[in-house]
Amino acid sequence: SAQDGKQVACLAQSTGGKYIEASDAKALQAALVESVAATPAAQATSAPSAQAAPETAAPSAAETARPEFNFIPTVTLAQDGAPITQGNAWEIYKAAANGARGASIATEYGAYQGNLEPGDYILVARDGEAKAEQPLKVEAGQVYRPNLVLNAGTLRLRPRTSAGGDMAGGAAVTVTYPGADIPTTRYGETSLVVPAGEQKITVTLGSASVDDTVQLTAGQTLEKDIVVGVGHVVANAYYVAGGEKADSSGVGFKVFKAEKTGDGTREQVGYGYGSDSKFDLAAGDYVIQATVDLAVAEQPFTVKVGEERALKVAVDAGVLSIDAPGANRIEIFGKDADGKRKSVGYAYDEKFQPAVLAGDYAIVVEKSGGGAPSEKTATVHAGERTEVTIQ
Repeated sequence: SAQDGKQVACLAQSTGGKYIEASDAKALQAALVESVAATPAAQATSAPSAQAAPETAAPSAAETARPEFNFIPTVTLAQDGAPITQGNAWEIYKAAANGARGASIATEYGAYQGNLEPGDYILVARDGEAKAEQPLKVEAGQVYRPNLVLNAGTLRLRPRTSAGGDMAGGAAVTVTYPGADIPTTRYGETSLVVPAGEQKITVTLGSASVDDTVQLTAGQTLEKDIVVGVGHVVANAYYVAGGEKADSSGVGFKVFKAEKTGDGTREQVGYGYGSDSKFDLAAGDYVIQATVDLAVAEQPFTVKVGEERALKVAVDAGVLSIDAPGANRIEIFGKDADGKRKSVGYAYDEKFQPAVLAGDYAIVVEKSGGGAPSEKTATVHAGERTEVTIQ
């Protein structure tokens, strides 16, 4: 009945179904077609949500375009020059309230790339003795590619002992560049980046020194041989000419200019210790003083540029070997130019065997127990050993 149909329709609606009324065979067939066609859609609608593939959000355009680094600085010697990628350094500071350097953030080297937080910075680029500095304000989402120009060039200096001579590896190369508070000094062959402008160069080797001045432009590489002009001397001391070489800890040398000053002294230009002492000297006349223990001798010599010379100094000395059992002090006396006794040397020991000049000596021994000193004489011959025992 119609009343029954209303009740069934209400039930179908409450359970998610549908009530279709069919009053005859034709209506029934139409109802069946409608119900079959609706079933797949219902099944698709009621499929469990767990079986659906999860959705992934596509990256935004801003995220896709975000760079790896926001700070990519470069440094050049000159405007429009090639970037320096080796040997250079970067210093990054927080900017203080007055615009000066604040706290250090980082020190980096070479071709540097990095990330900086938003804020105010001071950026410093260095290479050799040259530097450039500039402020930098970093804002979020921006990329900064500052190029700092050092306004500098490269000096390549080769100190040589003589024209066409050997490289002087021990030469001190001092460069006073524009703005230098203290000149920089390197040794031997030198490659140095310095601010452009007038360069004052001093090369020193031994007693020889030479000055030069050059102009350097930004981006330029200037190569130059600097001839110091020296001769090379190797000095040794001998007890006697043609005899045994002195090779003890007491061997030493001093080199003086031959010409005396107004007060009668000579200017010392070098010194060395031990056998095979080496000297690089400017051309000129000199006097070398050789010391072997208590013996001292002088010998004049001349130096020429580019010359290598073996200098043999005959000291005219022998060894005085003293043995004094129980002694606490041994003193050796010789004579001065007026024939008066003078002390030559002493030792606080029971034994004393120094080299002394050939001649006559008095030996005074003081015993540890007190009492009157003992004295004995001895004659020393050049190139010989003289032994003395004092009881």
